[in-house]
Amino acid sequence: MKIFRRTFYTLSCASLIGGLVFSLAGCMGFGGTASKVDYYTLEYVSPKFAEIKAVNSIIKMERFQASPLYNSEKISYRKNNFQTDTYSNKRWETNPAQLVPYFLFRDIKQSGLFKAVFNHDTGFVATHSISGTVDEFFEDDRGKIWEAVLSLDIILMAENEPDLNKRVLFQKRYSTRKECAEKNPGALAEAMSKAMSELSAQIITDIHKTLADKM
Repeated sequence: MKIFRRTFYTLSCASLIGGLVFSLAGCMGFGGTASKVDYYTLEYVSPKFAEIKAVNSIIKMERFQASPLYNSEKISYRKNNFQTDTYSNKRWETNPAQLVPYFLFRDIKQSGLFKAVFNHDTGFVATHSISGTVDEFFEDDRGKIWEAVLSLDIILMAENEPDLNKRVLFQKRYSTRKECAEKNPGALAEAMSKAMSELSAQIITDIHKTLADKM
């Protein structure tokens, strides 16, 4: 009987100690619950285009690519030349290769400057397509004021042109920098939103002008 009680007492103490160890491990992040991750996205009102006549073109938004440096949900920043880093618990809501074309697609559709605008997965036939690469999408901390850096390479193509040399209507690089109001990822998201709004307006204007000139 004494042996049974001693064994029971030993097992109970071991279970209690084991539970405390796992609880502490969870609180300290060792094999337990991971640190909370904060997710950020872009927020801005689509650019307005007043007194501009729409063109009879159907636009299809193709998939975008991203530079290997920014092909991730991780928020990248630079404090020194030839060096990049990422926040450990701060993320973009999705990869910039998906985030940027989503907002560009939204803005083109809401501009009212084209007959129709479709995404790449709809299967509808289009007269023109837009594709591109996110070349830069990062926080530049090398100066006294942090900046959001956004650079895009955009290609506009004619879908029904049999001559391959005439299919590419333009390929153009768009780039801008916007100051961050504060030195944190939230301010970066705000500045990057302003950068995206500016480039989106430029891209839509160039697409409309190119297609209008073809009419």
